[in-house]
Amino acid sequence: QTTSDSVPAQTLDEVIVTASDAQRNLKAAEMGRHVISGDVILKLPVLFGEPDVVKTLQTLPGVAQGVEGFAGLYVHGGDNDQNLFLYNGLPLYHVSHVGGIFSSFNVSTIHNVDFFKSAFPARYGGRISSITDIKMKAPDFERFTGKFTVGLLAANGYISGPIVRDKLAFSAAVRRSWIDIVGLPALAIFNAIQHKDGKKTIAGYNFMDFNARVDWRVGDGKIYAIGYYGRDYLKIGDRKFETDDSGYSYYPNPDGTTTVEESTKFFDENTNRLVWGNWGVSLNADYRLGGGMLTGSVYYTRYFSNYRQKQEHQNDLSDPSTYGYSINGTKNSIADIGVNAQYMQQFGQVYLLKLGTGYVHHNYHPDGIENEYCDADSYRNDNNGNPQVRSNEVFAYVDNLFNFGEWASLDAGLRFVSHRIGGRSFPRFEPRASVRVNVTEDYSVKASYARINQYVQQVSSNYISLPTDLWQPVGKGLEPLGSDQYSVGVYGNLPREMFFSVEWWYKQMRNLVEYREGISSIDPKLDWDDKITGGKGWAYGVDLSVTKEFGKVRGTVSYGLMWNWRKFDKLNGGLKFPAKFDNRHKININATYRLNEKIEFNAGWTFMTGNRMTVALYNYDEPADFFPDAPTTGIGPNDYHGSLTEGIGYYSGRNNVRLPAYQRLDIGMSLYKKLKNGHRSIWNFSLYNAYCYMNAMTIKKEDMGYGTIDRNFRKLCLLPVIPSVSYTYEF
Repeated sequence: QTTSDSVPAQTLDEVIVTASDAQRNLKAAEMGRHVISGDVILKLPVLFGEPDVVKTLQTLPGVAQGVEGFAGLYVHGGDNDQNLFLYNGLPLYHVSHVGGIFSSFNVSTIHNVDFFKSAFPARYGGRISSITDIKMKAPDFERFTGKFTVGLLAANGYISGPIVRDKLAFSAAVRRSWIDIVGLPALAIFNAIQHKDGKKTIAGYNFMDFNARVDWRVGDGKIYAIGYYGRDYLKIGDRKFETDDSGYSYYPNPDGTTTVEESTKFFDENTNRLVWGNWGVSLNADYRLGGGMLTGSVYYTRYFSNYRQKQEHQNDLSDPSTYGYSINGTKNSIADIGVNAQYMQQFGQVYLLKLGTGYVHHNYHPDGIENEYCDADSYRNDNNGNPQVRSNEVFAYVDNLFNFGEWASLDAGLRFVSHRIGGRSFPRFEPRASVRVNVTEDYSVKASYARINQYVQQVSSNYISLPTDLWQPVGKGLEPLGSDQYSVGVYGNLPREMFFSVEWWYKQMRNLVEYREGISSIDPKLDWDDKITGGKGWAYGVDLSVTKEFGKVRGTVSYGLMWNWRKFDKLNGGLKFPAKFDNRHKININATYRLNEKIEFNAGWTFMTGNRMTVALYNYDEPADFFPDAPTTGIGPNDYHGSLTEGIGYYSGRNNVRLPAYQRLDIGMSLYKKLKNGHRSIWNFSLYNAYCYMNAMTIKKEDMGYGTIDRNFRKLCLLPVIPSVSYTYEF
């Protein structure tokens, strides 16, 4: 039986995909590919009881997490916006909740995750660092199945079953946080306490995601529809008001007396609201045509981020003319409509051909600004109408897989992409090639090359990626990002059912973009191309791993070594500098021990060289107002009265300081119980950062103490040890 998630059973790559991840790496031509099942993700120790796709990928060699606790993905020296996420072929632009602490994929719906960090197949394009292709579980055509999970911060449910047995089936999952519900009583008590002071705190946050799938078997093919919705809502603010019912206000004086003034009731409220997310739908079809398989898809996907700050005031509640308000906000969205098709045919056991083509219409709203002001005497609206930018993208590819018996294989492909925007076209050819040679039955060597381009990117002025970061398409001031990646590797079987891999890689990146030095990203007086500057980057390193996939004890030990550089003519004096996430060494150890059918233990340990950041090591006195040409005075080591936080900062270079090394141990235990009705329950207990090592998120420079010559820096930490528990009921 061929499902919508696989190719015909007789094809070469079906045999490879159904093998273990380690055995596939030994026998397949491709490099830098990891296939992780949803069941594996569910068993790992988790933060706040929420299994996470992106945090699982962060444990792989060559992949950095960025800032602790956040769902960042920095692959082979790339940035967080250079990763393509596909949800059963549906592209998604934003894939995290809580500002990045959780990824927005409900693991209950996932069959497996296909992750590529090098040697990208020709069918993929659009991002230069990685591809994450998430496959949903196919619905059950025979019986109803499902699960419900309750964790510390969220609850989720999944159900699947037939609509018409053997013909039509569905699956659906929903997850929602209950931070706002649990926190509501505490917020009400806090506001009751501060009510007498005329203050009120406004706070609320929740996230949710919804996934649905419907499959219809039609003859030798299948038609299936996918729906995805993920959304975050954050609101914070405060309200000040007059509470004295007597109509008088009382003000204490320094001499102990009290001044009494007649008062009028008023209020002053300031709120900040941020809503962001991604939603999309797709209609897909698989059909046997001749000796091959024809697949097609049409989809719509939309990303949105809306920030709004509103300030309201009324000086006298009895007089409506004293009411006024001001609104400031930004809007950023992308809407894509796409269609694609692929034909695949197997020729004996020697040759597999894949041909594909597609079209995408992009509609960008990159920089919508909302400014509105109103009081009794005036009204002003400075909205810019949320200007849009449209572009059209066409692509075609051919992928050829040659299998020369058990000893060698070659995967050679070519992808052509043309992106047209604002009257300009950006055509690009992207060759891809991977070759494998087995030197013995248990050892193979590989080499690969991949070129790939990217036509939209985020530019962030923050240390972490935020929902307010803008997506900007190519065009004015921006050229397509591009990368060339070269890899060689050795793979082999070890005693006791273990497997090893070693991959060396080198990656060149062009047309990277950063904000110019001293430029504010929200400066309304500057055009976009005046805020940014272009440059290049390169990274290189080696990824090593040893894996044991069978037996009571299973696990992986991996090590990544990396150098990550950037060079911009208008940054750092034109000299090269290390990237923010130039994490030289990274070690991950993950292990699972199945004691029996009822108890399973798991643990994961991470060690990583610290991130980099730009810090002023010294400060100088500012020039005198009347003598601007006078030399500045440095704060020297013998200046006991100087402050290292005042004056003009001296920077020895961009990203000149490396944070302390990062380390963390996570442990967990799962208890399985079969119920009398044939169903199953699972209790999961875990400790995030079990030995409570306080990792530095950033560092802050502090004043020199009186009588000391030491420069004081204090590290700011985020996550201590965090216990989690969740309960799952399966049927």
